Amino acid sequence: MIARKSALIVATQIINGLLGYIGLKFIAKYMQPWQYGIVGFAYGFVALFSIFGNLGFNAAHIKRVSEGKDLEKCIATFATVKIILAGLMAGIVILSILIWKYVFGRGFETPLHEKAIYLMLSYFVLSILASIMTSTFTARKEIAKTRLPLFFYNLTRIAATIFVAFYNLGVLALAYTYIFGEIFHFAFALFLFKGYPIGKPSLEYFKSYFSFAKPMAIATASSIIMTNIDKVFIQLFWSATQVGEYFAIFNLSRFIILFSGAIGTLLLPTVSEHHAKNNTEEIKRITTLSERYLSMIVFPIIAIMVVLAKPIIHMLLSDKYMPALHVLYILPLFVLLEALSRPYQSQLQGMNMPEYTRNRVFIMMLINVFLNLILIPRDIRSLGIKLAGLGAEGAAIATVISYFAGLVYIRFVSWRFTGIKGNKRVLLHVIAAIPSGLVLYYISKYVSISRWYHLIAAGMFGIAIYFGILFLMREFKREEINFFMDTLNIRKMVEYIKEELHGKRP
Repeated sequence: MIARKSALIVATQIINGLLGYIGLKFIAKYMQPWQYGIVGFAYGFVALFSIFGNLGFNAAHIKRVSEGKDLEKCIATFATVKIILAGLMAGIVILSILIWKYVFGRGFETPLHEKAIYLMLSYFVLSILASIMTSTFTARKEIAKTRLPLFFYNLTRIAATIFVAFYNLGVLALAYTYIFGEIFHFAFALFLFKGYPIGKPSLEYFKSYFSFAKPMAIATASSIIMTNIDKVFIQLFWSATQVGEYFAIFNLSRFIILFSGAIGTLLLPTVSEHHAKNNTEEIKRITTLSERYLSMIVFPIIAIMVVLAKPIIHMLLSDKYMPALHVLYILPLFVLLEALSRPYQSQLQGMNMPEYTRNRVFIMMLINVFLNLILIPRDIRSLGIKLAGLGAEGAAIATVISYFAGLVYIRFVSWRFTGIKGNKRVLLHVIAAIPSGLVLYYISKYVSISRWYHLIAAGMFGIAIYFGILFLMREFKREEINFFMDTLNIRKMVEYIKEELHGKRP
């Protein structure tokens, strides 16, 4: 069942990703990069403060509910904490803006930047409150209930984005689309939450949540800082135009994370269940199996994105974003590194060792921030220091190096405590990805890939070469084909969704 639930996550993420791409294409075609850059900056700015809206309690809720704790007390305690944290985050954002403007006497590049921040703040507050419901669904592995509200969020936001972009209604209207989508997300999640028992908050449960959340808070904060500070730095040292170019490439690359996200979403509560039963061998089995399938899926996609970067920007975005070509050569590699890390991170969290997740992300954040400061700015005039001045390209390099360090750390810790050396069959995926990428490189060098169907044909050809090589090496066999076909069986998927929504599945 974990495979079918993972497939449901992947399927909905693919649909959401396609919707997101359609919205991105309309923005790229009908709006300017600086306009998207302002929204990207506002999103990144508020996201930095969203650490106060989480503080590790989402992971703590998933952990405690999946362990079988009293659901009424869990929901009540978690809801109380999240409402307080949403208010705390909003207060800190507003206070920081007031201090920046009236104490330090500084401002923003344009008045639109500040207005967009307040709109994004509303979006993040609603998102934090929606996590009361969605984290409970995730903890109970009710994946259909988790994914459907997210689908409606994307559907409504992208529909609004297409309208705003086509009529070029401006930056603030584009920021409003996030709020519009989140209202639907929250409302539908609340509707699916009907009938769940809600008791009284428990001090004992809060202490239990806090003990797990404490190390996870640092991990969450570090992750949020790491994934958003680059946009703020690019805005600070360069311009909104370059933020827009980078933000578009970042969102295009992040689409691939859907596969590792699918596995990670289910792996934490699954490992937690087996850990509660002291079933270590099963934990090892599902961790290495998850690593193998993630690696098998992600490697060819990364190879295609890097090798065909130029036609991808030309056709999927716009030539206005061609200055970010070198970013697309580099940035997708962080997704591969994250995919290979995700099973081991979920394993350690599920085995009640969240401190190692904290350490991993904290190390990554320190490396990322340090490298961003070195690689993005041309100089720091107040100190008279000359720097690399790579802008968005420097941000991409910093991201990839920090994720590589995180992979090395989490694999070492997992080996030390569980004895898992990793799945050696991942090397076969590397061997298959290299020649398939080289073939695509020479095709793109001598054959013009100028139409969308050329791009699809080239991508499919590369994937066919990749899996053909795996087949010859007996890494992709008949049983894998049967497994994927059964997992993706539409009739069985629909039956599963109906049963879950009617409360027939745990």
